[in-house]
Amino acid sequence: MQLVRSASGKAVTCGGQSPAHGNGLLLYSRPRKGSAFQLAGVVCPDPLALAGWPADLTILASGRAWLLRIEEAAQSPLKVAVLDPATKHCAYERVGPRPATLT
Repeated sequence: MQLVRSASGKAVTCGGQSPAHGNGLLLYSRPRKGSAFQLAGVVCPDPLALAGWPADLTILASGRAWLLRIEEAAQSPLKVAVLDPATKHCAYERVGPRPATLT
């Protein structure tokens, strides 16, 4: 949570695991002081649950390995925030379905 807070610069809080969101951990942020918390992202959802994922709902991945799993499973354009605990940085990636290969 400390890494997410410092990367986003916003007040954030965790919800519970959500079966509707691939059993990922719900993450809420407050855009400005005094406003209500809003769903901002989901931490490490099951890649098999990414079909029909809302394009504007950020997936938080705990490193490059999770990003690769998400890339392999993407069926639509997705926004992924890759958190690196070693460097304390966050990189935003856009991933989408892999192009079909000719056989």
